[in-house]
Amino acid sequence: MTLQIDWRNPLLPESDVLRIETTDLEDFYASASDLDKANLYFVLLNALHHYKSEGKGEVSAHLSFLIAYYLFMCFLPPASGDLAMHYIEQAIALYPTEQYEQWREHIREGN
Repeated sequence: MTLQIDWRNPLLPESDVLRIETTDLEDFYASASDLDKANLYFVLLNALHHYKSEGKGEVSAHLSFLIAYYLFMCFLPPASGDLAMHYIEQAIALYPTEQYEQWREHIREGN
């Protein structure tokens, strides 16, 4: 899936969220402007808050996982490991999967 952001209405549609893969984040990061690279974090965070407030556990967990991945593997802000751990723990609390557990171990190893 090619990640497309409607900057006029940046809430990711629920139907798209579960289709977003880590490679989509990597592809976006590789081709986006510096501003859009930063803005993607906030788009994901906004969607997480929105769907979490609606009680959408699986969608919220996937967004938490995507944020953890994006922070840890692509964007790499200061304290990326700590931030990524926060979001992967949140993903596991919301909707535990083997994939999320594996990523928690990967984050523990450091970047």
